[in-house]
Amino acid sequence: MSQVAYVRGANIPGWIWVVLLWALMAFPAVSLRGTHFEEGTVIGLARGAVEDGQWLTPHLYGVRYIERPVLLSWIAAAIGKLSGGVSVWSARIPHLLFLLAGGLMVFHLVLPHTRKAPAVFGALCWFACPMVSQKFVTAEPDVTLSVLLFGGFFLWWKGVSSGSTSIFRWLAIGVLLAAAGLAKGPQPITYFALGVGAYLLVKRRWSDIPGFVFANAMAGLTVAAWYWMVMIPGDVKAWILHSRLSEGMTLMQWVRDHLDFVLSLFLVEWLPGSVLLFPAIVALARNAFGRERDLMLAAVLYATVASMLLIWPGGVATRYAMPANLALAVVGGILFDRWWATRPWLIAVSNTVVTGISTALIVLGWIVIPAAPIAFSQSKTSAQTIAAVRDAMQGTLYVTTSADLNTLAYVAAPIRMVGLTDIANLKPPAFAILRGSEVAEIIAQKPDFAAIAHATLN
Repeated sequence: MSQVAYVRGANIPGWIWVVLLWALMAFPAVSLRGTHFEEGTVIGLARGAVEDGQWLTPHLYGVRYIERPVLLSWIAAAIGKLSGGVSVWSARIPHLLFLLAGGLMVFHLVLPHTRKAPAVFGALCWFACPMVSQKFVTAEPDVTLSVLLFGGFFLWWKGVSSGSTSIFRWLAIGVLLAAAGLAKGPQPITYFALGVGAYLLVKRRWSDIPGFVFANAMAGLTVAAWYWMVMIPGDVKAWILHSRLSEGMTLMQWVRDHLDFVLSLFLVEWLPGSVLLFPAIVALARNAFGRERDLMLAAVLYATVASMLLIWPGGVATRYAMPANLALAVVGGILFDRWWATRPWLIAVSNTVVTGISTALIVLGWIVIPAAPIAFSQSKTSAQTIAAVRDAMQGTLYVTTSADLNTLAYVAAPIRMVGLTDIANLKPPAFAILRGSEVAEIIAQKPDFAAIAHATLN
């Protein structure tokens, strides 16, 4: 008991609590969890830069991949270049650092307006929101994008709160926004452009308009320059397809898709922020806040204005709204302090969500995954099977677009992604990963094709 009392009495800085909680949720899961979701793509593109020298124009095992710029893969490639090769850690280390940076920014925005505990709670609202928690150790570009965008918001607000938003600050903001644009393309930059732009209009901060325009133009031109440098005939059509503007949805499909999007956001993905968002808007309209009112207004505008644009002609996915979660975390931290006594049921619901998801992450990483490692590392297991076969058959591994990219993340080079016709014309012996249906399709076209199965992958 004396040790507990000592910890409670110690004046431990809040940011240390944020780091400790982040580490408790990240480790040891990050070292045990096999690649999943889109991690295989991120790592494959990084390997294309290091192994094939394709830095400007991303390539995935030899196939040109120009859906969007791929900042996280470039960072992973740079780490791999310095460390002797791209690995899963090359992608997960920067991902986790971006995740931590987001939590620390939320903490430092909330702290001047509250006590230490609510500021830590705000950081936890970012770590434990369902949209982020399910990818806590998964290196995908959405977290990178969200944190870079919010970094621009963070720098801007620090300037506003200090009474000085200099051109050098706007330059730094422009760099962060440009980096965000290079993470997933230009569309997400609208979170800063529309959210901060709305605040400037509401508060009539006309003197900030030139710097605001400069930062956004800097970001837009940077991203446009990348698209221009990599573009070849036919790419524009592919980019329109990637932006989901040419999906040919019927009105009923569009309504169903967007209704599912909105319900998923407010009932699941934006928790706990979605519980507090509408009460916060009402409180802002009633001028119910004190000195924290301006930050609350800025955070609410950042989270909501650009998110409304996601109701657009094409399809939409909830991950597109991840940037809003950082601003909602700021709202959560401030309201945790302000409404603890006056609206306890709202805070109790939010606190239950954060505590439950945080606990689940810790239990998953420290108990469940270590107790059943094979169930959470199927991509590693499949890669080991490939490696065992490859020991007896050296050379290039050929795969098709049906290959599991998460498994390939663990497989040594060289790997080439080709079509079935190319595989049918390979000079034997050659090593390829094929589905049974693909073998049958090749044999139908080329009856003398001989395939020997060395192993079966799950």
